[in-house]
Amino acid sequence: MDIEKIIKEVKQIEEQSEFIVSWFAKKYQKTIRRVGHLNKIGCRTWEDYKGNKLMCFWDPVINRYTTCINPVITYKNKRH
Repeated sequence: MDIEKIIKEVKQIEEQSEFIVSWFAKKYQKTIRRVGHLNKIGCRTWEDYKGNKLMCFWDPVINRYTTCINPVITYKNKRH
């Protein structure tokens, strides 16, 4: 894979994402960071019976839905 192709792919992923989200995954015992957006049918946020905040978002890097518990979200600034 050449560098131009990689740069093009990274720019495309950046354009398709609205935010960066991080959360602690108990399964892996580490913090996970992903880019994503909520513009796809099936994406949502809710609270469970324990009071945890949950979010199901689309991850354009791995092209699938991802659900996180108690996420920390950083929204990207729009370029002018």
